[in-house]
Amino acid sequence: MLKSQQLRCDEPLVACSHRHCCSIGLQLPARVQQLAASATSVLFDFDRHNSYQYQSLRQSLHEAIGKGKTMPLKTHMHRLRWVKSVGEMNLMRSSATVAADAMQRCIQLSHTGVHERFLATEFEYQVKLAGASRLAYPVVAGGGPDACTIHYSRNDKQVGENQLLLMDAGCEYHGYASDVTRTWPVSGRYTLEQRQVYETVLSVRQKCLEAVVPGNTLAKVHQLSVQLLCEGLHELGILPQYSLDDLRRGMYRDFYCHSVGHYLGLDVHDTNTIGPHRTLEPGVVMAIEPGLYIPNHPQFGAYAGIGVRIEDDVLVTNSGAQVWNQRHLLHSLI
Repeated sequence: MLKSQQLRCDEPLVACSHRHCCSIGLQLPARVQQLAASATSVLFDFDRHNSYQYQSLRQSLHEAIGKGKTMPLKTHMHRLRWVKSVGEMNLMRSSATVAADAMQRCIQLSHTGVHERFLATEFEYQVKLAGASRLAYPVVAGGGPDACTIHYSRNDKQVGENQLLLMDAGCEYHGYASDVTRTWPVSGRYTLEQRQVYETVLSVRQKCLEAVVPGNTLAKVHQLSVQLLCEGLHELGILPQYSLDDLRRGMYRDFYCHSVGHYLGLDVHDTNTIGPHRTLEPGVVMAIEPGLYIPNHPQFGAYAGIGVRIEDDVLVTNSGAQVWNQRHLLHSLI
């Protein structure tokens, strides 16, 4: 993007043949060099090495670079992308609903011995059947202790009796990504320990959603999730030798090793130049995803290998968080 006092393009925008478009593409570097010579500043992302005609465009901006006229484009674009328009909200709501419906179908098809790959494939089939163009990222379908592996992607085993299945999946719907996670017992019933961990995460989720309001920040919501999950771990009693303060000082990271959320949009982790300390505004969309992951170690007894995450796609509004896949939440009654 070029910025100057006055920038004109005398050629009208018209539909063109493939050959004509190729011709314009070949002329682009020279045209950019010409425009950059008279521009007061040039906005260009030099870290996008695989972008269209990157090398030739970079060469054409050599003089502008030498004069210190270049600045990153993405910081400006991310500010525009961060707050969604009404049209974008509608598409993202549809993306979240399509993903949640597909995940609900996977829950319905689950049983003892179900294969992780079957559920991952079923999710992809369902979202594409509903109009999604592709997956937003590879499906995570982790059974048993593999639910504790954050980006587990092997999806290569059957899920045994009394094991949980953690599915983290999303789709791209007209370019906009969704990101949903649910954790459920493939047999249809939680064990006592699974239910306790699930209810802990479910409670933290609700309180974090209540904190998603204009004026707050993602960083503060994360700190709230840390505080609440530390209290939950302490109440579960799986680390009797450690105090609540010990957990808060950093020991919790062995059980909760990621942020509570991230911005969502055209990318799954959207607008990464906007940090977590930015004050939330109406129209911002984010994923909220608290979780607890108990290492598969004998010292944790019946809790060993239990991993639970609940993730929702959330719109910030003046009245608080609007959860787009609320009706698909699993409660502890299952």
